Amino acid sequence: MYKQLITFLFAVAFVASAVPASTASAAIRFAVPPWPGAMVKTEVASQILEAVGYETSTISMDASEVYKALGDGKVDVFMSAWLPTQDMLLEPLLKKKTIRIAGVNVQNTHTGLCVPGYVSAEGVKNIADLAPNAKKFDSTIYTIEPTSGMYILVEDLIKKDFEGLGSWKQKGERVDKMLDDVIKAFKEKKWIVFSCWEPHWMNLTLDMRYLKAMPGSTKLISKSTINTLIRTDIKTEYPDAFMILSRFNVSKLTQGKWTYDVSLKKQTVEETATAWIKGNLSVVRQWLGNLKGANGERAADIIETKF
Repeated sequence: MYKQLITFLFAVAFVASAVPASTASAAIRFAVPPWPGAMVKTEVASQILEAVGYETSTISMDASEVYKALGDGKVDVFMSAWLPTQDMLLEPLLKKKTIRIAGVNVQNTHTGLCVPGYVSAEGVKNIADLAPNAKKFDSTIYTIEPTSGMYILVEDLIKKDFEGLGSWKQKGERVDKMLDDVIKAFKEKKWIVFSCWEPHWMNLTLDMRYLKAMPGSTKLISKSTINTLIRTDIKTEYPDAFMILSRFNVSKLTQGKWTYDVSLKKQTVEETATAWIKGNLSVVRQWLGNLKGANGERAADIIETKF
């Protein structure tokens, strides 16, 4: 009986040791807002990590929910931190040291307020030109979700009666709904002012103009970067996965095309991500370098067999 027990315990230990690291560890949880560029970028990162043996999961939520979830330890990675637009959401977590900026994944981006080219031609060049034309704009600024950094910054300008905007309102909607309103206004040659950012397909397809900033509006209307935020403990729990994510970066043209492919060409997020990885394996190998996958093998070698 004693020998049978020892044999059984040895067999259990052997099976447990044979389980791959990726199945023994918790999934790396990505938070993603309902923005096409963010969804494809997260999918690209997830597919790469899964290919080299890590488990991942994706949780959809609005931007402000992301920061709360990061602070509560309910998600691990967020790849769409537009800074400085989201500074007010990020700074409390940086002070608590619960998350860290792992790296910039898109450089030379831009956020702001835009008007159609035909409105700009009528003299609306900067944010101070809005209030004198309030009636034509119906005193309304079209923005994205009320939980977003852009919405919060516009709301603050209205509350402060910045450049005469105190009586204005904003209409905050999901990105696709806001753009439906914008495109409709363009077609009807109506005056409209709306949240805008680069990279995005709107920059490729709409004849629009970014309004110039005035002192006091430079967080809303500014050059920016898109950053990867990671829960602090991830660096010690998954050091190689952390390094892969910290090296992840693409051009703004690449992310702009992702939004175009998903929103206008109606490709799925998954197929857009897979097609990009297959067409850019040399870039992916640079991110992987000599890092190891979850099973200890060289990640750059593994990726070649997966795509």
